[in-house]
Amino acid sequence: EADTIKQVKRQTKDGVTPEEGQVVRDLCQSQVDRPIDEYRPRVIISYATGTRDTWHGYEHDLDGEGCGLGMKYCQIVVRQLERVGIQCFSGLHVAGGYNWRIYFERLRVGIQCF
Repeated sequence: EADTIKQVKRQTKDGVTPEEGQVVRDLCQSQVDRPIDEYRPRVIISYATGTRDTWHGYEHDLDGEGCGLGMKYCQIVVRQLERVGIQCFSGLHVAGGYNWRIYFERLRVGIQCF
C-alpha cells in the first residue's frame, strides 16, 4: 500500500499514464468472480477520473486519456475493502467490451455508496 501512496504523490505532479490506469482497471476487473451481469456487490464506489488536460485548462496533458487521480484513489479504497473481504463495484470493474454505464444500474440496487 505504501507503494500506491508514493505513486499517487508522484502522479499528482507527473500525471497518470495509460499504462498505470490499466493496472488499476486490471486490479478491479480481477475481483469480478462471475459474469458482470451477475456481479452485484452491496458496496458501490463513485469516483471522478479527473483527467487533467488542456481541454480542462491545463497547460499540457498531464493524464492519459481516461486516467486521473480519481481512479488511483478508488484503487486504494478497493484494495482496503478487498483486504477485509468486502466486494465492491465501480466503473473500473467493467471490462472492455461492456458498457461502463452498467455502473448506473448498480446504483439503483446498491446498499452502500462511497
